[in-house]
Amino acid sequence: MSFFKIKEDIFKELHQIRNPHLTSKELKTIKFNHKLLNKSRHPLHLTQKVSFELATARNKTLIYPDEQEKLRNTVVGFFGMSVGSHAAITWMMESRADVIKIVDPDKISATNLNRMRVSWENVGRYKTVVIQKELQEINPYATVFSFTNVGESVIKKIFYSRPSLQVVVDEIDDIKGKLTLRKFARNLRIPVISAIDVEDDIFVDIERYDINEHQEYFNNRLPNITKININNLSEKEKKQLIVGLVSLEKVSERMLNSLFGIGASIVTWPQLGATATIAGGVIATLIKKIILGEDIKSGRYYLSVNSIFVRSFNSLKRINERRKKIQTINEIF
Repeated sequence: MSFFKIKEDIFKELHQIRNPHLTSKELKTIKFNHKLLNKSRHPLHLTQKVSFELATARNKTLIYPDEQEKLRNTVVGFFGMSVGSHAAITWMMESRADVIKIVDPDKISATNLNRMRVSWENVGRYKTVVIQKELQEINPYATVFSFTNVGESVIKKIFYSRPSLQVVVDEIDDIKGKLTLRKFARNLRIPVISAIDVEDDIFVDIERYDINEHQEYFNNRLPNITKININNLSEKEKKQLIVGLVSLEKVSERMLNSLFGIGASIVTWPQLGATATIAGGVIATLIKKIILGEDIKSGRYYLSVNSIFVRSFNSLKRINERRKKIQTINEIF
């Protein structure tokens, strides 16, 4: 298909969304308007206004125009680009945000390819560089602030520099970093959303520091976390914190078995691409609902594919099997 034909089709689509009553026959008579072109930025040379109008057309009636504008003006910080990349990309698709901040110190490894929508060509490149490019391909008019340094002074700068963050998405791995995010978020009254992908299920934590200045870190799942010297923790103590943060009562048998194998048969916490993708969509939806003022409360929420679709998952037999495994894990850790 020629470049001109693509532009012509886009123009007709624009005319159709502005005039939904027109028939396909009437659309064929519409002449292309070159004033809608802007040769400076967009790959198809569309003006920013037209680009935004087309890309949000299917949101209409589900997201009202004033709401869409509010989402567009919302600045979200995404920390961690594994699950976080899915959330950031989905958020950009739906909101067409003018500004977004992404943070991750790591480069893409071959083992990331099972859950990040990137190619082999990107192995060895910084995650933020690759995701920044994708975000700007989705919305060429967006400003993407990208960071690979995750020192506390840099994180502080991300929080305190303009444009100011309005929501924080925490998808980083280490407890110290997670705590740092929450300290700044509570000081600045910014809500934090975090999703843990656990085999086929998702555990979502919402912390509304914006509406409760006394909101407890991690919803009090780690009650003594501020009294612990995180820098001096042993590997066993780190595992205990992770187990406490995740909470094992709703974890599947396969995931529980995996915990026994970390450092022996497997290197680290296993993750699946489908679950990471679902988690990204859930996070983006929660950002939207929080920004638009829906009644989203702090707490731990479970989106369990196993519970919904696998009838035997909540059978007494399987529950008892999981309880035995959890007891053993607690004894070991």
